[in-house]
Amino acid sequence: MSVKINYDAIVSQLKNELKTDCAIANRYGIILSSNIDTIPKGKVIPQKILELIGKKEAIAKELDLNQISSFAFETEEFNFLFTISKELILISKVNLSINLAQFMPSIRVFAQKLSDIKQEQEIKSFSVFDFSKDIDKIEGTLEKEIISKEKYSIIKDLIKFISS
Repeated sequence: MSVKINYDAIVSQLKNELKTDCAIANRYGIILSSNIDTIPKGKVIPQKILELIGKKEAIAKELDLNQISSFAFETEEFNFLFTISKELILISKVNLSINLAQFMPSIRVFAQKLSDIKQEQEIKSFSVFDFSKDIDKIEGTLEKEIISKEKYSIIKDLIKFISS
């Protein structure tokens, strides 16, 4: 049995080490953990941002790039950095004084490692489903249907005989 990933502890550790607020979302945009006040846990990343993330391959192709792994949005007070991996989206709320060129590679590597751990956890927790009970139920239902069909076929034959 696999251990569930504690995203709250990871977000807390990121805040301590990177000195920035962070949030972690799954690939569908649901926030798994957050210490960013405008992006609370359990909510969904805004639809327009999810659409942009969903179009990252097309944008990369337009720009003649192999891939895009991060998007940054600059506001008046800070930057929002969306780092996208296969399984997770890491959102960082970064001060304007931080050099994003130095910050982004380390956060990208972290997001990829976290995504790999999540993928391994999903594979470990996979279990084989036993279909034998469902097959037995289906067979039982079919037998009942055949029996009731035979009962009604006698009545149908009688009706056909009487009406002819």
